[in-house]
Amino acid sequence: MPEIKKKIKLLKVFIPGVILGSMIDAFGYALFLIPNKLTMGGIVGIAIIMHHLWGLPVGVLYFILNIPIFIWAFKKLEKSTVYSTFFSIAINSAFIDLFSWAFREPGMTQDLLLAAIYGSALSGLGIGLTFRSRASLGGTDLLAQIIHERTRLPFGQILMIVDSVVVVSAAIIFRNPELALFPLLGLFILGKVIDLVQEGFSRSKAAIVVTSKEQEIRRFIIDEIGRGVTLIEARGGFTDAGKSVLICAFAQKQVSFFKNHLKMIDPNAFIIIGTTDEVIGEGFEKRF
Repeated sequence: MPEIKKKIKLLKVFIPGVILGSMIDAFGYALFLIPNKLTMGGIVGIAIIMHHLWGLPVGVLYFILNIPIFIWAFKKLEKSTVYSTFFSIAINSAFIDLFSWAFREPGMTQDLLLAAIYGSALSGLGIGLTFRSRASLGGTDLLAQIIHERTRLPFGQILMIVDSVVVVSAAIIFRNPELALFPLLGLFILGKVIDLVQEGFSRSKAAIVVTSKEQEIRRFIIDEIGRGVTLIEARGGFTDAGKSVLICAFAQKQVSFFKNHLKMIDPNAFIIIGTTDEVIGEGFEKRF
């Protein structure tokens, strides 16, 4: 019973996130990318090219082109991955055609630069929300996974090659080199937005401190910084002497206060401070 409740809870998070992400991604394509023949690569990029050549709906084409990949993936990949991706693509395809019908061409703008910026930003937001809901909009991601399984070629390289072929093909078919240049900008924006959606705006700091005054520094971190700390007993690799290592995370605005006071407590402390994209736990984010 607890396992069933857990699955129901996951579905309540999964379904709204997938629907919202698919809607936003489709909105970006219908209003900005499709009317301007801009492709970000992938299966949907092939569907956009076919749409402008033969006038067929992008969403329908996108779904049909994914069917052979699904059949192949069903035999090779985890069933849960295939099922969630199938659901995501079905919803996404429907919204692409719905928004394309509702707003019709020429879309929001005919400026290729604006279309690439806003279309890719919206698509990145939608894909990021879908990823956070533990799903995927499939396409070349699924195809690349299958090719990787069979050839052991690096996943990222397969994805880059497939997407590049689609983007360059659009520029050649429609005889417009800008259709290859602007998607490069779009892909950069899309990637950044996906990362932002998954990681958030927060940039916390994490510190590793090697010291002989672990008790004083531990009390400082807990009482003055207001953060938890983990203490690890270690040995120096060069001297073989016993050392204490403290690990903690804190807000970026506390970094100067942290460094200055640490050096006052132990001038000989060895300190490593780095930027971390996300911290999950007590005093920070609690979502997974």
